[in-house]
Amino acid sequence: MHLKHYIKGRTIDMGAGSAKYRSIIKGHASEYVAFDSTPGGKIDVVGDVLKMPFEDESFDTVISSQVLEHVKRPWVMVAEISRILKTDGVCLLTAPFMAPYHADPEDYFRYTQEGMKSLFQDDFEIVECQPYGKTFMVFFEYVKQVYFSPYKKTRRGLWSERFLRYLEKVCFYLDDFVRNDQVYANVYIVARKK
Repeated sequence: MHLKHYIKGRTIDMGAGSAKYRSIIKGHASEYVAFDSTPGGKIDVVGDVLKMPFEDESFDTVISSQVLEHVKRPWVMVAEISRILKTDGVCLLTAPFMAPYHADPEDYFRYTQEGMKSLFQDDFEIVECQPYGKTFMVFFEYVKQVYFSPYKKTRRGLWSERFLRYLEKVCFYLDDFVRNDQVYANVYIVARKK
């Protein structure tokens, strides 16, 4: 998470799932809130990203990783982020562009840099908006989805996890040699509330 220097104060992890970024976020935030639509052992608050149970301007940082594509009305989610974020607070959000379909439980959208910026342009100053995961990472995402999908009923065991970690590192390394801004797996945005 190369954007961790933006994390400060009271921070919400929207769509936290297994809360896999908890330790990274807690190292920079004064308070960490794991928010998800599904209850679980690591979730602090359960609710809907389109109508969150928080007071206006109650967070300094909002983080949402790979959630926006699962939201039927993403513009409402961005409005909710604006509502719960303090003035000058920062939103760190990632979403897929060239990633395989993955219903969790639904999968509605993909985002270009321009599309992401357009969602945030009204209430936010765009600090950064960049692609990440280039050509080889797109290849990796498709291999992972077709052969090792966590959404399939069967798993391939420990060797497959090791193979995937190795393949991911190789693809990440190979992407350094490819000059390409049109083919990328994901896009991230850092947006500061006006």
